[in-house]
Amino acid sequence: MGSVVTDNSYFCAMNLKTMLWVILFLSAGLINTIRSQESPLREEVDKLIRFDTDIDYKKTPGFIVAVIDNDSTYYLSFGTRVKGRKEPFRHDDIFETGSLSKLLTASLVSLLEAEGKLSFDSKINNHLPTEYQNPRLDTLTVSHLLAHQSGFPKRPYYFGKKEKDIQNPYAHYKEEDLLKFYRDYIPRKGGFEYSHTNYGLLELVINKVTGESLQDNLEKYIFSPLGMESSFVDFPEQKTEVLVPGYNRAMKTVSPWSFSSFKASEGLKSTAADLVKYLRANMEMSGTPLDKLLDRNFTITSKPGFNSRLDVGLGWHEIDMHKFKIYMHTGRTSGYNAFAGMVRDTRTGVIILSNSSIGTEDLGMQILRMINYNWKRLNI
Repeated sequence: MGSVVTDNSYFCAMNLKTMLWVILFLSAGLINTIRSQESPLREEVDKLIRFDTDIDYKKTPGFIVAVIDNDSTYYLSFGTRVKGRKEPFRHDDIFETGSLSKLLTASLVSLLEAEGKLSFDSKINNHLPTEYQNPRLDTLTVSHLLAHQSGFPKRPYYFGKKEKDIQNPYAHYKEEDLLKFYRDYIPRKGGFEYSHTNYGLLELVINKVTGESLQDNLEKYIFSPLGMESSFVDFPEQKTEVLVPGYNRAMKTVSPWSFSSFKASEGLKSTAADLVKYLRANMEMSGTPLDKLLDRNFTITSKPGFNSRLDVGLGWHEIDMHKFKIYMHTGRTSGYNAFAGMVRDTRTGVIILSNSSIGTEDLGMQILRMINYNWKRLNI
């Protein structure tokens, strides 16, 4: 009987081709599914922009929106990343985030507290050089600074004397200037007052108790554990061109801010994708130890805050919507505007990063309300 010869290599090649076609088919299906999901969301956001905001693309070149809905994340680009071009934003474009920096600083303090390196009840005087301690502020603690309960002015008195460029306010205000302000400060009132000064001082405390820079601490405790590879407060090798171009109110490009102090208050540069990772950790969704460690930041809320419905916690601002609570913060620099908000109970969140100082008004809050009240009705 004659033998039958089987060409195994032929069948292996056929199986490989079949597998590749299956993978491509499934991938195409997944991409189409994602696009079909994004389409209704984009339509709803477009409606909000057209009918419920006064966003003007002649004044705001563009912005990127990231929406978190449980395990899903959607990135939507509006306008253009460079004025005069039709160029959409990418999820890894880097923006200045202004006061969103306070969120990560508060998280860093909480993580240092968990390690026993710092306490919320620590007196600020104990963490400053002896020659700059202020006996009039002997009851001032870390928690007072975190929740804006120190009574300090928004910026230190005579801050403007150091300002050489209105578009770059922190370039020449040094840490020594801030220490001298603290040393000579005479308390005029207590209670809530939102203040960049609080977080400028927290940076000095963090540097003192760790012996490392703010950049190194953020990298160690937050950026690296969460994979936030494009976030920083110190420019890598001073390569300032890594940022998306930012525009002022006159629609002129502006240079990124530089900092001699106050990085912990307004120095963070980041991306929509990185901030999504940070929000997920704050909603216990990152799968890292930070999920539980950061949960404590939502157990402390100071009253009174901005008003009867807007309170202040450790970094985050808390809005009581009756059915749920929104945690949010905004940020602004000379050429950029940022929003971060989330509803922890429903695991939904929104990031908006704009390349304009004018920004996107209250669009972030409107999207959060929309996805919590109407999102499930879209049947996606």
